[in-house]
Amino acid sequence: MRAAPLDLEGVEEIGVCRGWTRVEAATLSTGFPALNQYLGGGWPDGVFTELRLGRTGIGEMRLLMPALSALSRHYYVLWVAPPYRPYAPALVAQNMVLDRLLLARPRTHKEALWAVSQGLLCPSIGAVVSWFSGIREGEFRGLQRRASEGGHWSFCFLPESATPQPSHLRLALQSLQGALRIRVSQKAKRPLPPLVVTL
Repeated sequence: MRAAPLDLEGVEEIGVCRGWTRVEAATLSTGFPALNQYLGGGWPDGVFTELRLGRTGIGEMRLLMPALSALSRHYYVLWVAPPYRPYAPALVAQNMVLDRLLLARPRTHKEALWAVSQGLLCPSIGAVVSWFSGIREGEFRGLQRRASEGGHWSFCFLPESATPQPSHLRLALQSLQGALRIRVSQKAKRPLPPLVVTL
């Protein structure tokens, strides 16, 4: 696989954060019209989106791939602590530009927080996807601030058993045959009825 492993000594040191100017956009299409409508147009930028899972491997990445693949045509996409090794042929089939995929394999929770934080402030990185087994409220708020400052699309996978976080946007994902049942919660908005998205 040609995805570049991200050295935890710093995103800056591999040169991807220099000389880039970000293009501002309010939302990014999810690739699923019904979900776009639920989210008011698509994935919002500057929001540290929380995604809750009972288990991994239920199609959660297929939900993100249309947006991540679109971003990879113009920006780098950073994955921090994925629970599995990305499979290059599957990514190519989803139109991901592999040379724009960066992988961070942190050894500790602290390193994972640092890698996400650095990625969220790097103008050449369009999206940061992270996986945590748990995260403290203060840590979550800190990453939310970084996402807002950097204007990034960012997604944080957490187990459904983890402590609820003060998310601006939370999606709880449940596996169905060939689909996902999604419960969307947005800050200061009424809860929406569950949505089923066919993958």
